[in-house]
Amino acid sequence: KRLPFDTVFIVNRFLGAVSQAVIANGGQPNQFVGDGMLALFGLTADPQEACRQALKAASSIAANIDELNELLSHDLRQPIRFGIGIHGGEVIIGDIGYRDHIVFTALGDAVNVAARLQDMTKTLACEAIVSDEVRRTAGLADDALPQQEVAIRGRDEPMAVGVVADARELTGLVDRSERVAA
Repeated sequence: KRLPFDTVFIVNRFLGAVSQAVIANGGQPNQFVGDGMLALFGLTADPQEACRQALKAASSIAANIDELNELLSHDLRQPIRFGIGIHGGEVIIGDIGYRDHIVFTALGDAVNVAARLQDMTKTLACEAIVSDEVRRTAGLADDALPQQEVAIRGRDEPMAVGVVADARELTGLVDRSERVAA
């Protein structure tokens, strides 16, 4: 029900808020599809640090979207909501495309699973879903997040995930795990 210009403006502000959070926490915005984004972590960090960066980025995204909602409150009937899927693993990275339409990106199961976890945030009514693999690799305690088994399309076995109602809490969980490890 908005003018195309207004819609593009809001989506670009949203993607800017998300990208700023990713970059500030050591990640790299990678692909933009509509109002969604693929972010990569671990290109220059070890797996533990990459997982911690991704969790902190999710927390920063939530804070940035809070600010954006405040800024746009007079233009929006409802606040902007978001969903984040976080998964890790080995991927293939490289330049993909054709002629003048080549982009650097990641391919593989971890990317597909992250996208499917993001899709599940709607049905599970949460802001983020974190694979148990990421939780463990980041060094978070077994009981740090409410656990749930979910079916992932394309996989035979259900997957253990942590359901995060409020993504702002993730930085505190990572900070606590770093203090315990030290």
